[in-house]
Amino acid sequence: MIGWKGQFVAFALTIGLSPAVFAAVPEFSACSIVTGDDAQKFVGGPLDVREHARVPTGNGPGTYDSICTYIARGTDVANSLTAPRLLDLTLHALHSAEAMSNIYQNSIEQYAQMAKAPDAPFKNATITPIDGFGDRAFVLEAVTDPKTGYKSTLIVFYKGAIGGSIAAWKKPESSLETSKAVLRYVLSRLP
Repeated sequence: MIGWKGQFVAFALTIGLSPAVFAAVPEFSACSIVTGDDAQKFVGGPLDVREHARVPTGNGPGTYDSICTYIARGTDVANSLTAPRLLDLTLHALHSAEAMSNIYQNSIEQYAQMAKAPDAPFKNATITPIDGFGDRAFVLEAVTDPKTGYKSTLIVFYKGAIGGSIAAWKKPESSLETSKAVLRYVLSRLP
C-alpha cells in the first residue's frame, strides 16, 4: 500500500509537476548550527535560549523555518532590542534556490516599507547590500536603543535553498561586525 505522501507525489507527477519539487529538504535546526557554546563565544554569557526547531511553512512539502534566540540571562525576549547581549538566528529551508531568491527579494521590500513606517520600533534605518555572504545578503542597521544610541544590525541572506537572518550584538561592540562573524560561521556549517 502506498502512503499518502507516495500517492501525492504520484498524482503530482501525473499532472506534470517536476520530481525536483519533492527533493529532500535538508534536516537541521538553527540551534544545532549555532550551539549555546558557540553563542557565548560570539556574544558572551550567560545566555537563555528560546528555540523553535522546526516550524512547517506553506512553501511546499517539507519546507520549514528554524529559529534560535540566545539572549542575556534574565532579559525578556519581547524587549530584546535593548538587551546587552543577543544572538538571534532564523533559517528558512526551501526546495529551490529560485524560491529562496524570491523570498529574499520580497524581504528587501518589506523591510524597506517597515523602516519608513512612522511607528517603526527603530530610527534612522538603512538597508545596504553586502557581498561575500552566500548568494546575496543585505544589512538593515538602525538605532534600536534610544537611550544609548546603539545601532543594532540584522543581516538577511540566502545561500542556495536556505536563507534567513542574523542579529547579534555584545554592547558596546559593533553589532555589524558581530553579526558578520556569526553569519560567516553559519554559512560554513549549512548543509
